[in-house]
Amino acid sequence: MIGRTISHYRILEPLGEGGMGVVYKAEDTRLGRVVAIKMISETLRDPAAIERLKREARAASSLNHPNICTIHEIDEVDGQPFLVMELLEGHTLRDGLRFDDETLLDLAIEFADALATAHEAHIIHRDLKPANLFVTKLGHLKILDFGLAKLVTDDSATVARGLTASDTTVGTIAYMSPEQARGEAIDARSDIFSFGAVLYELATGTKAFGGPTTAVTFDNILHKQPPAPNHPLAPVIMKALEKDRELRYQSAADIRADLKRLKHPAGAIAAQRKIVWLAMAAVAILVGFALWRFRPSPMSNRPTAEQTTVAVLPFENLGATHDRDYLQLALPDELITILSHSRSLAVRPFAMTRKFIGDIDPQKTGHNLKVDNVITGHFRDAGGRIGITLEAVDVDKNNVVWRESIEAPSEDLIAMRNEMSNRVRSGLLPRLNISETPETNRPHNDEAYALFLRASAMSSDPTPNKQAITLLERAVKLDPSYAPAWSLLAHRYYYDGQYSDGGMAAIERAEAGHRKALSLDPDSMLSRRGLVVHLTEKGQLPAAYLQARDLVARRPDSGDAHFTVSYVLRYAGLLHEAARECETARSLDPTNQGLRSCSIVYLLLSDFRRARQFNQVDAGSDWSHSFEMSILLREGKLEELERSIRPSDRNWQPFLAARKGAPKQEIDRAAAAEKAAELGVRDGEPPFFEAEKEVAMGRDQDALELLRIAVDRHYCSYPAMDEDPLFAKIRSTSEFQQIRKAAIQCQQSFLQWRAQNAP
Repeated sequence: MIGRTISHYRILEPLGEGGMGVVYKAEDTRLGRVVAIKMISETLRDPAAIERLKREARAASSLNHPNICTIHEIDEVDGQPFLVMELLEGHTLRDGLRFDDETLLDLAIEFADALATAHEAHIIHRDLKPANLFVTKLGHLKILDFGLAKLVTDDSATVARGLTASDTTVGTIAYMSPEQARGEAIDARSDIFSFGAVLYELATGTKAFGGPTTAVTFDNILHKQPPAPNHPLAPVIMKALEKDRELRYQSAADIRADLKRLKHPAGAIAAQRKIVWLAMAAVAILVGFALWRFRPSPMSNRPTAEQTTVAVLPFENLGATHDRDYLQLALPDELITILSHSRSLAVRPFAMTRKFIGDIDPQKTGHNLKVDNVITGHFRDAGGRIGITLEAVDVDKNNVVWRESIEAPSEDLIAMRNEMSNRVRSGLLPRLNISETPETNRPHNDEAYALFLRASAMSSDPTPNKQAITLLERAVKLDPSYAPAWSLLAHRYYYDGQYSDGGMAAIERAEAGHRKALSLDPDSMLSRRGLVVHLTEKGQLPAAYLQARDLVARRPDSGDAHFTVSYVLRYAGLLHEAARECETARSLDPTNQGLRSCSIVYLLLSDFRRARQFNQVDAGSDWSHSFEMSILLREGKLEELERSIRPSDRNWQPFLAARKGAPKQEIDRAAAAEKAAELGVRDGEPPFFEAEKEVAMGRDQDALELLRIAVDRHYCSYPAMDEDPLFAKIRSTSEFQQIRKAAIQCQQSFLQWRAQNAP
């Protein structure tokens, strides 16, 4: 097999062998990525088994949970079926890995969360065992081999009646539930028993139901109870191992909740470590409130809601030195992040307000940001203490409605943060009738928190962005439980990969960082939105859509939430649906700069007027400037476009060289460099727009190649490619028609999946 090409996968080396077949490392020659391929064993190659396997693989692939090994596709060559999966680096739990109590708790939470997601999609695994659980080099758990999963109906009691004899004995004996061992109908609670058996072994080093023979093992499962382990997880383990499934945990979500209670400082592990933190403290800085009614979204039939809009402006440093200048931006940015957890608040992103630094007019700024009130502040560092004064200003009346002064030791930034929280909670929030939202995640390390604040104030330009990454990497090492630091680090990694030289390595670190942040704080808006973007750009549209849909369910009145839905729909080619979500997002948050890429939706719809209107929410930025040139290209205004290109517009230099009649060799060299940069990341959208430029330069074959790459990366560019005037001269070619057919199939696959997974 080594060196052989199957479909568009070149086999590189064997990785292992299991009950379902042999696993190989392979290269995807189309997308240039390395994957794992499982060649299905001879026993599963009859037509009925293959069809069942395909159905089950499609069901499992729709999950795309961070703790479930992703199935990219299932195919067959010469009657031999195979699964294509993500390639993982690390070890299975079969390798006898040992973990300290806290690490095991973290892995158990990930395990339970993945099972909860699968069970909610009516998928059970049926073969949970250490060999099917993988721990990556980053320390995250992945469930393998959902190829043995069974798509079940809500009437789970009837499912097993149609199973074959081989179906009823699926699974490894020592981890089977009693009902599975008896060959009875099974449901999600069977996985819960297996979960308990695996966790028991990890906690104690011995099997819960061992035995010298199969008969003894079966007898132990059916009639014997293992001794409770001397471990903080013992209550969860023993409840999962109840032989009567009516007494067992009834859902993996219940297990996850109990495990998270253990992780809470009041839980067993935290108690052992003597960490005591006050709960229910909310850090909030906000001003006044404007009650306004939100329009219903296509994603929700909920009633309209009322929220309070909030804008926090940069603080002013009144000290004699500039050592603390970073607090001008860092403190309000941190406070906005914390405020964003409250569903009764619509908090303006700090990207919108940070430009208002220095001597500004609060009333004028408030009108500009479309809020009723703003918060201003100043601080002074003197004599080893920092004094902070905060003011809430009513924009319409132009008067101060609340003022507070705070003082804390200069080096104890966490104390300063907590004191600010107390003052705002006891003073401003009650006055504005704002209900408190408990903080779920607080910093624990002073040095880490200081590094986080410094990084928060740094620009996203390539050089300072890398400096911020260095600070944040140090911060998360010192305080690995602080979710905002992980979110910000992930955000910085993404910028390093997309807009600097970090490449795919940085983007993969960004995705891992967002997942880590969400494991610590499931309500982190920055990481929830970031994860949807990552999944979308990876071509995992079903997983991205599930995450985006869940975000809208959690935050129906959030413009950011609706934007994430539009982002997925755009990549699926459902442009009119995407436009509706963009309009909903803008009606909820009209000045949100993050909505700028909705302009792409309207460009693809050839609605240049609306495209420019969305582009204006980020007027003056490099992104906005570059996008305006894309509009000019679509409009055929080539002379105006040529005049607009600046030396710093790297991605437009090949086009400019062609317009100026540069030698073909020079154009080819510049175009090749830009193409390599576009293909250096996994995103399918940039190749689509690069193809437009290639056509405009007369490089039709290069344009077709880029279009194919875009569709191969699950950028379903139909009907956009039909309506794009730039593709007119290549539209009649057979290769274009083949790509068009693939784009339609890309979209239809998503639509079929969505129809099957409607809420």
